[in-house]
Parts: sequence; structure tokens; C-alpha cells
Amino acid sequence: MPKLIDQSSGETILEHVEFANTFWKRFKGLQLRRSLPADTGMLITPCSSLHTCFMRFPIDVIMLNDDNVVVGIRTKVVPWRAVICNKGTVKVLEISASASTLSIGMKLQVESTD
Repeated sequence: MPKLIDQSSGETILEHVEFANTFWKRFKGLQLRRSLPADTGMLITPCSSLHTCFMRFPIDVIMLNDDNVVVGIRTKVVPWRAVICNKGTVKVLEISASASTLSIGMKLQVESTD
């Protein structure tokens, strides 16, 4: 499974990245899951807004532009909320609340572990 790397330091941010890159995968997202491991995230693309309806836990929302640069972060988004992403957002990384060490301006890379 692919992992998420901080491109400048080479540090692994997440050991596992799931992709939601089709209509049905984006529609389902993290709905109805009981939890999300701290070392796992879901990369939703394309994405410029999202909701947390039918979710059972809070998440951090990391907004990325075309170059995988962090352009926005929303922390501890609880279930049954909507998020309109910052200008320039084309994909979103959803992770467990408070699991992030990311900051705006960081450039990320998804790396295959095959």
C-alpha cells in the first residue's frame, strides 16, 4: 500500500494511504467506519469540499493543491459537518483527528511500497 512522505525531509507521514478517486469511492469515503488508524489516511481526488455525515469519529482535513502542497488544514472536524476547502484545493487527505504533524506549505509525495 502506498505511503505519504514529506518531500523535503523524506520523513514518512503516513504508512498507509487509501485512494478515493472514483465517484463511488469518494461517495463512500470514511462513512460508517468505526475508526481510522493513526498511520492511515484517505486521499480524495478530485475534492474541493466534503462532509462528515454518517461518520463516527472526528478527522483532520488536509487540503492539497495540484503539486501536493498543503494549502489548508481543518482539525478535529466532527461528524455531521461540511467543509468548504481553501482556494486552490484539488484533493483532500482525511486522517484521524490530532494525528497530523503537517503544516501549510509542506510538499507531500505519495510513494508506492511495492
